[in-house]
Amino acid sequence: MGEHGPSPGDDSDRRHDEPDDGKRIIYREIPPDSDTAEYDLLELLAELEGVEMDELPSLYTEIDHFVETLFEDPPSSGAQMEIRFSYAGYRITVTQDGGIKLVSVKDSVGT
Repeated sequence: MGEHGPSPGDDSDRRHDEPDDGKRIIYREIPPDSDTAEYDLLELLAELEGVEMDELPSLYTEIDHFVETLFEDPPSSGAQMEIRFSYAGYRITVTQDGGIKLVSVKDSVGT
């Protein structure tokens, strides 16, 4: 594991939660596939929140297709490309290899 969470390719530690200054941090992984990335991210968030995917805010309205675009034509692995955005009560980081870091910034989708 790297200093700021799981290292790329370190699948053994990709699925864990840890506290950080009282905020819940969750690490997961989705396949780096542009055809399914946004669906996979929504599915993950719905599971974490205990809601149906259609109960989440529109991902397209919030961030357009940035997650999909990250995987469509990825840069070399040396670029270590990632995107960060806020959505549905989380500060989300998505890395070009499919790593997901979610920092809970509120109690639930509805609050």
